[in-house]
Amino acid sequence: MRIDRSHLPWAASAAGIAILAALAYAANHALLPLPQGLGFPSVLGPVPPARVPYGGTPLGLLFGIVAFGIFLFAAALGVRKKKRLWPLGSVQTWLKAHLWLTVLTVPLIALHSGFRVGGPHTAWLLALYALVMASGVFGIILQHFLPSLMRESLPREVVFEQIPHLRASLLEAATHMRAEVAEAETLGVDGDVSPGILRRFLDESCLPFLALKSPKGQHLASPQGAAEMFKALRVNVHPVWRERVSKMEGWCESRRLMDLQTKFQHWLHGWLLIHVPGSIALLLVTAWHAWIGLRYLVFQTL
Repeated sequence: MRIDRSHLPWAASAAGIAILAALAYAANHALLPLPQGLGFPSVLGPVPPARVPYGGTPLGLLFGIVAFGIFLFAAALGVRKKKRLWPLGSVQTWLKAHLWLTVLTVPLIALHSGFRVGGPHTAWLLALYALVMASGVFGIILQHFLPSLMRESLPREVVFEQIPHLRASLLEAATHMRAEVAEAETLGVDGDVSPGILRRFLDESCLPFLALKSPKGQHLASPQGAAEMFKALRVNVHPVWRERVSKMEGWCESRRLMDLQTKFQHWLHGWLLIHVPGSIALLLVTAWHAWIGLRYLVFQTL
C-alpha cells in the first residue's frame, strides 16, 4: 500500500483526534485553563486526578478502551481480506483505516499510561506494542519503495507461485542439452572440440547453477561474472554451437531474475512473520492487562 494524497483525510482525522485527546488530558490535570463558564465533565473524574496510575481514572480508562477497540479492528483486517464480497467497505479503505487508527493508538496509549512505563507487566506490554508498531512501519516502508525498485530491477516478472515449476523447466532443458552435446561428443567430428567444451561447461557451471536451491557464490549468479564466462565460451566453440551458448545464457539470466524476484517477495512479505504473530500476542496480552486492571478497580471500590 502506497501512501498518497488519498491518505490525507485519514491522517488529518487521526491528528485531530490525538489533539483533542491531549487537550482533554491537559484539562484533566489542570494543565490547561478552561474557558470561563466551561467546566471539566464530572463523569471524567476530579481535576486533577486523584488516582495513580492514571490508567485507572475515567479518562485514562476511556483512552485505553478506545486503543483496545482499535487493536480489535486492526486484527479484523485479516478476516476482511478473505471476505472481499462483504459489503463493509473496500479492502483499500480498511487498509487506510488500519494504518492511521493504529498510528492514533500511540498518543492514546501514552495518555492512558500517563507517560509512565509502570511495572514489569506494563513494561513488557509496551515492549510488545513497540515491536508490533516497528514491524508495521517497516512493512509500510517496504511496500512504499520496494515495488518501484522491483520494476526497475526486473525487466520481466513471472507469477511468483510458478517460480519453482519454471526453475525445474530450466534445469530440464539444460539436462536435455547436456545429453545432446554428450552424444555429439561421442560421435565426434574431426577437429571440433565444441561438444566437449559445452559438456564440461554444463557439468561444471550451468547445471549446478540451475540445480542449486540457493546458488549464491556461483560465478553465474553474478551478471558480470556470467557475461565474462559466456563471452569466453563463445570464443572457444565453433559458430555452429553458439546458438546453444545463447540458450544457456538466457536460462541463467532467467534463473537470476527469478531469484531476485523471490528475494524481493521475501522482503515484501517477510515482515509479516513478526507483525502478525506479534499483533495476536499484543491483543491477548492487552486483554489480560484490561482484565487485571478492571478487577483491581472493582476490588478497590468494594
